[in-house]
Amino acid sequence: MRGNSLGANVGRFVLLFFLQVFVFRQVSLGWSGKEYLFIWLYPLFIAALPLRTPRPGVVALAFLAGLSVDIAYGTLGLHASAATATGYFRQFPLKFLEPKDGYKTKSTPEGRDLGQAWWVRYLAYVTVFYCVFYFSVEAFSPVFWQDILLKCLLSIPVSYLLSLILVSFLRPRL
Repeated sequence: MRGNSLGANVGRFVLLFFLQVFVFRQVSLGWSGKEYLFIWLYPLFIAALPLRTPRPGVVALAFLAGLSVDIAYGTLGLHASAATATGYFRQFPLKFLEPKDGYKTKSTPEGRDLGQAWWVRYLAYVTVFYCVFYFSVEAFSPVFWQDILLKCLLSIPVSYLLSLILVSFLRPRL
């Protein structure tokens, strides 16, 4: 999943979209008629965009990614809103985790110059934000805080670990 080029980013989006829609859409676990475990892999597309991508570009691409998943899931803007917010939020962990000498001009988040520890922390911030925002918008009321919390506690670790595994599989060496 390495690359700054347009082709690499389009390929990354297509792969993550098809995995999300055709594989992980089928996975949801729960009890008592409610589903609590969901796997969100496509936010990895937002996290893996080149670091120097302008914020409006990241937000627009995130919106299009979320809208694509919304169309496939039939969720009427739920994924688009969460992905757009994640695209906007992405700047904060990037600033927080920025090395002392700054980012290199052609750095990608999963690039060798930043290291695996940086990537693991950065992906954790993006995954947690996406899931918390998504489940909060889905519930649309703080009254359901227990459902939101339970969905987050179950979905975040699974989504995060599968994202790390996918990145490691497609990019075995840092």
